[in-house]
Amino acid sequence: MRLIARSPRIKNAHGARHDAIDARVFEDGGLPVIGVSNEMPILSRAQLCFFMAALWWPLLAVLAISSYDLWIGEYSTFDSSHIYWDYLLWWGVPGLLGFSLWMSRGAKNRNEQQALRMVWLAPLKFIPFYAVPWMVYGLGCVVAGPCTEAYMAYGWTMLVPFLLIAGYVCAGLTVALYRTVFS
Repeated sequence: MRLIARSPRIKNAHGARHDAIDARVFEDGGLPVIGVSNEMPILSRAQLCFFMAALWWPLLAVLAISSYDLWIGEYSTFDSSHIYWDYLLWWGVPGLLGFSLWMSRGAKNRNEQQALRMVWLAPLKFIPFYAVPWMVYGLGCVVAGPCTEAYMAYGWTMLVPFLLIAGYVCAGLTVALYRTVFS
């Protein structure tokens, strides 16, 4: 590598001369590596699998819990199946699915610190994903017919404290388990 540019030397307030920029640019566009890099390596395959499992297990658990009555034949008539879809909305299945897909896409090129920050911010980031299906359903009920279920367009707000509590319990357990397994 051949040096093609160097930062100019400037005087500081005390009259000492120093480089304005310590980095030198080389022909290949790279910067010289001095000592150890400050950047943490991206997640290993095992760490990424752990975070993916932690991301997707709530959806699978909620589907299993909410589908129990369906499995035992509780929702066998057309009228009762309408109640089942409301029940899935209460549990947040559409929001969990969208949230898990979105977060999975963003987790692949993260380092450990970024992944842990992502875990702690996940309950806050989940709220819009939980709210949108409720609002679409409530507004759809208003457009399609009687307004008896229009409250669902804003009724989700009463569940936000419970979502945050459950979300931070899950985040805390995830981080504790991660520290136990990968320490």
